[in-house]
Amino acid sequence: MRHVFLILFFILLYSCSSSEPTNYKKSGEIINNLKRNIPKPWKEINAEASDYALENSQTKSIFILNSACRKYESSNLNTLTSSILSGIENLNVTERVNAFYQDREAAEVTASGALDGIQRHFKIITIHKNNCIYDYVLISTNQKNLVSDTPALHNFLERIILK
Repeated sequence: MRHVFLILFFILLYSCSSSEPTNYKKSGEIINNLKRNIPKPWKEINAEASDYALENSQTKSIFILNSACRKYESSNLNTLTSSILSGIENLNVTERVNAFYQDREAAEVTASGALDGIQRHFKIITIHKNNCIYDYVLISTNQKNLVSDTPALHNFLERIILK
């Protein structure tokens, strides 16, 4: 059931990365330094519709990296992040900040809500670079796990380099 939820969220991320219709492709401009040395208790999981995915074997939190590239991207970061969140029922955004990661402006959102009827907690960091949108997403079963796994999300952000 957990992987059905994950696949549904991948599809949601991919389809909602922009409100403008177009054909997207995955970015080839990523250096993933996580693959060589995944920190415990995280383990790689099947990421059919995403670039990369990990699961924390203790907290059951899931990390997803998703990219979508196309020519002439015109959406702003807040719109892109709002599009991702639009598929979440009973959405409660608890924090929305602008940040900088890898010398790029980023939108960072903390939220909770139901996805397919199951309550989840989210931390989403969206970066736009070279006509590509990158979503770094942490999905947790409760607020406590979201807080405890957020440092790992920021570590992953530093180790997955956008060229």
